[in-house]
Amino acid sequence: MATSAFTPSWISRPIFAAGSAPDELPPTQQQPGPEPVPDPQGEPPNVPGWGIALLVIGGILAGFVVYQAFTGQAAQPTAVQPTLTSTVAAEKTTFEKSIRIGGTVGATNFAMIRAPRMRGGRDRGGGSSLTIQTLAEGGTVVQAGDVVAEFESKSTQDQMDTYASMLAQTRSQTATRKAEMLIATETLRQNYRTTKAEAEKAAFDLQTAEVRSAIQAEIFQLLAEEGTASTEQLEQEVRLQELADEAERRSLDITVEQDQKRLDRTEFDFEKMRLRTPVGGLVVIETMFSRGSFQQASPGDQVYGGAYFMRIVDLSSMAVYAELNQADSQIIELGAPVIVRLDAYPDVEFEGRIKNVGAMATSSGGSGGRRGPPGSSGTRGDWIKKVPVLVEIVDSDERIQPDLSASVDVIVDKQEDVLVIPRAAIAEVGGAPVVWVEDDQAFEMRQLQLGSISDTQAVVVSGLNEGEMVAAQPIEAPTQLAQR
Repeated sequence: MATSAFTPSWISRPIFAAGSAPDELPPTQQQPGPEPVPDPQGEPPNVPGWGIALLVIGGILAGFVVYQAFTGQAAQPTAVQPTLTSTVAAEKTTFEKSIRIGGTVGATNFAMIRAPRMRGGRDRGGGSSLTIQTLAEGGTVVQAGDVVAEFESKSTQDQMDTYASMLAQTRSQTATRKAEMLIATETLRQNYRTTKAEAEKAAFDLQTAEVRSAIQAEIFQLLAEEGTASTEQLEQEVRLQELADEAERRSLDITVEQDQKRLDRTEFDFEKMRLRTPVGGLVVIETMFSRGSFQQASPGDQVYGGAYFMRIVDLSSMAVYAELNQADSQIIELGAPVIVRLDAYPDVEFEGRIKNVGAMATSSGGSGGRRGPPGSSGTRGDWIKKVPVLVEIVDSDERIQPDLSASVDVIVDKQEDVLVIPRAAIAEVGGAPVVWVEDDQAFEMRQLQLGSISDTQAVVVSGLNEGEMVAAQPIEAPTQLAQR
C-alpha cells in the first residue's frame, strides 16, 4: 500500500514577520522548495499489546532459569575432595629448652671519660665551661695511658703564672714583716733589760741609805720603786708583744699557704687539661647536648665539669646487659650456657654464660604508664618486675660492638638422643596429649606420654616410634590425606 509523507505548509515556506512579505516571491526570485521523500519501510507494523506482554514474561522466565543455574552450581558442596595434610617424622635428636631474653651489648671493663672539674679559680664564679681542643677519633683503638682529649689551657696557664707571681710576692712581704717584728720585739726586750738593770742599781743604792742623808735616801727609795714598776711593765709588754708576733707570723704563714694551695690547684687543673685513659680499648664518642641540639662531642664544643663525652670500651670483655622476667629468675643458674645472637647479624651465634643475676627486681614500666586501680601505688608498668642479668660473651669477634641489641637463649634443659616431635602437632583430647599418625594414606589418633616440652618441641616418652609420620597440625576432618 502506498504511503505519503505529510509535510505541513509552514515547513516548505520561509517564515517572515507578520505583514513583512507576501506569501509568494516574484517569479524571478522564487527558489525550489524541498520535495517529499517516500518512506521506504512503509507504515509501522501494528503490534498488539498482548504480544508485548508475552515477550516481557518470556525474558523474565529466561533470566530466572539462568540465575537458578548459576546459584545451584555455587551451592554444591565443596568437601567432596579430601584435603592434603603435611606430615613430619618423629626422630631422635638433641632436645633443648631455652628462655629468650633481650638486652644490649656492652663491656664489663670500660672507662667513662668526663670533663674535669676545675679546682682553681675557674670555679669561683659557680663553675665555667671548658672548650675541647683535640679529641680522639671515634672507632679507633687506644692503649692505657694514651691522651684521648685535650682542652683549651691558655687561660689556665695564665692563671698559673699569675698565682706563681702572687705567691712570690706574698713570701717576700711575709719575710719583710717577720724581720720588722723581730727588730721591734728585740728593741722592746733591750729596753726591758736596761730598765731592769737600772731597777737593780736603784735597789743596791737604797741599801746605802743609812749612810746617806734623808733626802738622798728618799731619792734612792723612789728610784728603786720606779725601777721595779717599769721592769714589771716592760716584762708584761714583752710577753704580749711575743704573743702578738706569734699570731701575726701564723697569719702570714696562712696567707702563704693559701697562695701556695691556689697555685697547686691551678697546676692540678692544668694537668687535667690532658685526659688519659686508664684502660685500653675502642673509643666511643657519646651524644651530648651542644649548640642547641643533641650531637656527638667534637673539637670546639664547650662542656661543663663532670659531663661525660667519651667511653673507652675494652673489646676483650664484652657482655650482654639484659633483663629477665621475675617468674623465670629461679630457673636459670650462674654459669649456665647461653647462645647469643645479634640483631645486626641474625645468622651468627656466639657462646656465652650467665655471669651475674641481680638480687633485686626492678620495675619495667617507667613514667608515662597507666595508673593502677584506686588504692594502688605506681603505674601498671610497676607491676611487671624484671631482674637484671649479666651475660658474658665467651667468643671474641670484631662484629661484637657496644650498644648493639642482642637476644640471649638461656638453655635450661638439654637432652641427648631423645624422640622429638613438633609441639604444634600435639592436641589435647579428654585431658590427654594425642597426635594423628599416618596409616596407609589415612590418619589414626594415638595417645602419647610426653616428657619435657619447649615452645617448639616435645619429648615423646611412649606411644610413638622413631620414623613414624605424624600430622604437622591436629586433624579436623577424617577425609584429610597425608602429604609427603
